[in-house]
Amino acid sequence: MPDLDRQPRSAAAAGGAGAPVPAAQPRTLARRLRVAMVWVIVASFGLAAISGIAVLLGGGLGETGGRVLATTALVGAFSVAVLCCLALVGRRLQWFGFVGAGVAVLSLIDALVWVWSANPRWDDAFYRWFGTGISATIACSFACLLLLANRRRSEVRAGLALTLGLFAIVLGMVWYLIWFDGGSVDEDFFRLLGIVGILAALGAIVVPVLSLLLREPATVEASGPLDAPSAATPADAIAPELARALHAEAARRGVSVEALVAPLLGDGGDGAAAASAPRP
Repeated sequence: MPDLDRQPRSAAAAGGAGAPVPAAQPRTLARRLRVAMVWVIVASFGLAAISGIAVLLGGGLGETGGRVLATTALVGAFSVAVLCCLALVGRRLQWFGFVGAGVAVLSLIDALVWVWSANPRWDDAFYRWFGTGISATIACSFACLLLLANRRRSEVRAGLALTLGLFAIVLGMVWYLIWFDGGSVDEDFFRLLGIVGILAALGAIVVPVLSLLLREPATVEASGPLDAPSAATPADAIAPELARALHAEAARRGVSVEALVAPLLGDGGDGAAAASAPRP
């Protein structure tokens, strides 16, 4: 009898039938990209922090010192926003994280250009564009953090959708104040803005708490065999590609799926020995 431990553990490695798992390489690439971006942000903020400390220890601030400190504060604040957005990289909604990070970077560039301009003035054009950018950056940062919540439960999905909708309403109202307010907005508008903002903040707290406290529904029955899933087992309990690869490799070796994975799980005793018997 051939030594099963020396056989390839996957059908793809043996060159036989069975679909490989295509999701491993994209996830690895996404993780590397996220790590590289994080290091760039940390290095940028580190340089800005060192410059700010040098200015504070150097004595008089002056105009240049004030600009260096403003640069340090801006780089630090927007770096946190970019890190929040990059937390979605490698997930299904990573495109939204890239959009949020792009908005934060563009807003930071706009602010730095204004800080280091020859004669910075707080005019209407800068106020509108910078206000739009910073409000969008804050909204995208909080939204990206909320999208990290476990959305398997219907309660969490409903709360997340409601909270993101409230975020969108607040952002739209703030943009209206920035671009179209000519002094005609009455007190009721600000009251409505305050109410919606409080509800959005409440949702930002409740949704993560619900995702942590509510347990996920059971996906695998403890007594059920691996190669014969129960009807109550959800279809997404295991990736389809991985399931096909496991069944193909088990069929090639002539054993059951549970016998195939038993050495990896450290299963022993009579149960593992009985399960490792070849199928007729």
